[in-house]
Amino acid sequence: MGDADHTRPYLDGPVDTDRAETLIQWAKYLGTTFGTSGALCALRYYERLGWLTPAARVEVEQQLQGLSIEEIHSKKYDEPGHLTGPLASLSGTPFGAHAKSLEFIANLAGADLEGDILRTELAKNRAGVDLPDPSSGGATPVPSGE
Repeated sequence: MGDADHTRPYLDGPVDTDRAETLIQWAKYLGTTFGTSGALCALRYYERLGWLTPAARVEVEQQLQGLSIEEIHSKKYDEPGHLTGPLASLSGTPFGAHAKSLEFIANLAGADLEGDILRTELAKNRAGVDLPDPSSGGATPVPSGE
């Protein structure tokens, strides 16, 4: 279950039984997108990012173990994740597949990913600052219009 005190989707496991189908869908997505070893690497990456805890990672790994050969065939990004909603701009990018996982994590954690993104945009606009471009090396935000 998610922890509402975090500002990002954070899955700390175990997953509620009413979200078990979403967990299975995510495991299938990981298996078909990354293959078995790639899915395991992706889960460890998500753990390092703080998207999920070790206990949640283990739960997803257990779901991966139950998949058939067809469900873990790796497409190796042949079909990048097609996203809708707040992460749609990441479709077709190298991060698109991981952004799709973020959507699954948000759903499993009971987080409102779209609402979080909208609140961030609103706060940015109210504060009158431009957030730094990640490609700029993390420069300090500056007031808009300067």
